[in-house]
Amino acid sequence: MSAKIRRKHYLIDKDFQISFIFKFCAIVIFTSFVVGALVFYLTRNSTTVAIENTKVIVKSTADFIFPILILTAVVVAFFSSLALSLMALLVSHRIVGPLYRLRKEIDMLKEGDFTKQFQVRNKDNLKDLAKSLAEMSGTLRQRHVELKKRSDQLQLFLKERNYSVPFEDKERFSQMLEGVDLVLNSFKV
Repeated sequence: MSAKIRRKHYLIDKDFQISFIFKFCAIVIFTSFVVGALVFYLTRNSTTVAIENTKVIVKSTADFIFPILILTAVVVAFFSSLALSLMALLVSHRIVGPLYRLRKEIDMLKEGDFTKQFQVRNKDNLKDLAKSLAEMSGTLRQRHVELKKRSDQLQLFLKERNYSVPFEDKERFSQMLEGVDLVLNSFKV
């Protein structure tokens, strides 16, 4: 039974993730205050009869609801922003985490290490990208193995002949070189 892997860091690409969170929160705060301003504007020409401190008072509806509206907008904006911050952090982590891991594996591939498999967690996004990168790495690995095999055969062939090719072996030597060249030409550079 394997132990469940726990995330240690939710902020992997801090600049991106914090910007992502602030954009979501700004939208919530902005819409909360736009709704409040619209309600205030639309009620400015109506009146409300209210009882305050045992006195009957006639006020404009806008003046009556303004304190309640401000308090409601602030509370809604705060709690919505808090909830959205957590949600955005988790969602962005599922995007940035795999990108970070794939970037590290691509760097290893760039250095010639074809042993890494491009994988992401089941719940993470970018599974298709990881699959494509894994296929690319596998293809490169196969071509490298084929090239290494042909190169080893060519070296053995030359070593057996003391690094000189007699006329009767030139055809076989030429075929071996063509085999190496065929694999090399499969790369576009």
